[in-house]
Amino acid sequence: MRMKDPIPQFTDIITKASKLNLAYLHLLESRVMGAEDCEEGERLDFAYALWNGPLLVAGGYKPANAQRLVDTEYPEKDIVVMFGRHFISNPDLVYRIKEGIELGAYHRETFYTSSAVGYVDYPFSPKYLASEFV
Repeated sequence: MRMKDPIPQFTDIITKASKLNLAYLHLLESRVMGAEDCEEGERLDFAYALWNGPLLVAGGYKPANAQRLVDTEYPEKDIVVMFGRHFISNPDLVYRIKEGIELGAYHRETFYTSSAVGYVDYPFSPKYLASEFV
């Protein structure tokens, strides 16, 4: 939201939400500056400390930094990392992550258009196509 200091406001929201017996809290670590992606964004460590239930976290994660977040930085937390843009550009995303195959790039310029281009035309990895799953 580009607030000077969002932590007090969101601390209040998370604290109040924790009293509602919600199934999970879904957070987004911003990895976008304007229309461009960036590797480092706003961290949500304060929110992880406040929430005691399951967390869904998104924000331009790749398999390595997702695994680091879950296994190394917050092993005591129940965190599920979401892969929105990469899920669109990798129809075999789960297979790629499991097999350590590099993720295919997405094309931001095709987002939010009324065309199927950029949504259903990304290729499967050659290894997936040669696998028993096809």
